[in-house]
Amino acid sequence: MAVSINKIQFLTNRNSNNPIFYCHASDVDHHPTLSASASGNNISISTQDDLLFKVKRNPQLKDRVDVYMSVEAANSLGREILALTRTTPPRFWPASNANPHAAAGGRMALPNILSSHYSRALSARAVTESGVSMSKANCYVNIDVEMPHATHIMMMGKEVHIGVALDPSVGTHDASAGVKVNVPEMELQRGTGETNPIQKVHGFFTVEFDKQVAAGLGNLLAGIV
Repeated sequence: MAVSINKIQFLTNRNSNNPIFYCHASDVDHHPTLSASASGNNISISTQDDLLFKVKRNPQLKDRVDVYMSVEAANSLGREILALTRTTPPRFWPASNANPHAAAGGRMALPNILSSHYSRALSARAVTESGVSMSKANCYVNIDVEMPHATHIMMMGKEVHIGVALDPSVGTHDASAGVKVNVPEMELQRGTGETNPIQKVHGFFTVEFDKQVAAGLGNLLAGIV
């Protein structure tokens, strides 16, 4: 079962000259989802194949994928994972002592982090039809429960964040790929001078876990309140 999420973004290091790929459920024609599936001893969590992304200007120095969802959506995804791992003993996801605020490099303040846990995935991959891909084997995955900073506009309440650190992007973004679309004024990127039309391209993301690690993730997500 596909679970509706709030946002997913592919961040590339700006030194690659590749953009950010951004998909928010509140944007016109954007409907990001995640679903869990089993293959042998592994569990994958993936977006739909034809997920639509806006192409955005890039202030970032990171190569990663960020997913944001409601607590209810995280609970549903957790239950889906648990249904696929019901006979598998879970591997606990330990609490993280990392301080994301110390490494913050974007223009916006980070949210307030209520809890953070981490583990490793077997592999993860993000790809766009415009020719950009990111991937990594044995990659770190963080699960954060967050509340918005007072300056946040889009984030309205408690959210669950899944962050996946990847290797540097491969390929060069094709500015002619996908389509050019006029979006509502409120969807334009603030403080960058972005104007219509903007480019949209399709993309895909998947992360694969060992079944025991996935079972631990299922317990973690299903238990968030």
